[in-house]
Amino acid sequence: MRTFKLMGHLVVAGTLALAFGAAMAQGSAYPTKPIRIIVPYPAGGATDVAARMLVPRLQEELGQPIVVENRPGAGGNIAMNAVAQSSPDGHTLAMTLTGMLSINPVIYKKAGFAASDFVPVAQVSLAPLLLVVPENSPYKNVQELLAAGKKAGKDGLAFGSAGAGGLSHLASESINAHANGNFVHVPYKGGAPLVQALMANEVAWGLLGTGDARSFVQSGKLRAIGVLRNGRSELWPGIPTLTEQGVPGGVDFDVWFGVVAPAKTPAPVVKLLNEKIAQIVAEPGFRKRLNELGGVAPVSGNSTADFAEVLKRELAVLPKAAQAAGLQLD
Repeated sequence: MRTFKLMGHLVVAGTLALAFGAAMAQGSAYPTKPIRIIVPYPAGGATDVAARMLVPRLQEELGQPIVVENRPGAGGNIAMNAVAQSSPDGHTLAMTLTGMLSINPVIYKKAGFAASDFVPVAQVSLAPLLLVVPENSPYKNVQELLAAGKKAGKDGLAFGSAGAGGLSHLASESINAHANGNFVHVPYKGGAPLVQALMANEVAWGLLGTGDARSFVQSGKLRAIGVLRNGRSELWPGIPTLTEQGVPGGVDFDVWFGVVAPAKTPAPVVKLLNEKIAQIVAEPGFRKRLNELGGVAPVSGNSTADFAEVLKRELAVLPKAAQAAGLQLD
């Protein structure tokens, strides 16, 4: 009888060991085929650039071809739905950015996805938003700008954004609230048109990503009077934050670009991807190239848990801001 019991224990133990070994083998085998990184915008934009910068080194690390697939349209919803509905095996990923998972499901009735449909993998680039004014603007700091907005009265001064419903718009509305909501919003179709509008004095101020603003600020064609982040940016150490200038609450966001995967992607796969991407973006060559393009590499605090905290904070702030602004794009 003891022999049979012992044999039974050995069979169970052997079965568990085989199952564990198979699971380990399955995890270690990833990736087993080419990987797609889907980008929700056309080629050439900042999100696309972040993906294409990452791909060469990530291919080397993973030993499989990686294809960047641009799927623009519907404010990014087409691409994000494609990723959400793909097999959760780590072979289809998205390169996305601030607001896509927190704002779109609120401002589009038929976005088709929620933040819970994805798992954060790793951030690739951070780019602070700058509050900029035309070169001949009389406003030298944010307090002077806000005072002018209050004095001008309702719709007395205009501000521009890179598009209705995006982060630059919602963060601008948070700033607008400090001027009693007197500024009027003028949306443009991207950062480049907003730059041209500012230089033509069509609007008094606007929020621009570093990539769009850098060369114009450096050449003196635009003036940056504030940066929207918790602390000063290594790219712009001489520009005070909005918090330093008395504009607290809800506006201290970097624009991030990062990789997400479909929900239910196996944890070992997510962990491997995170480790490889975090390693790549911390490399000196990658950091240098990002700096040249106006971005900063997240060289620390880039675990999946750190990324999840970033998304958690966004979800606590940006959907409410979108609702308060009355945004509805379909």
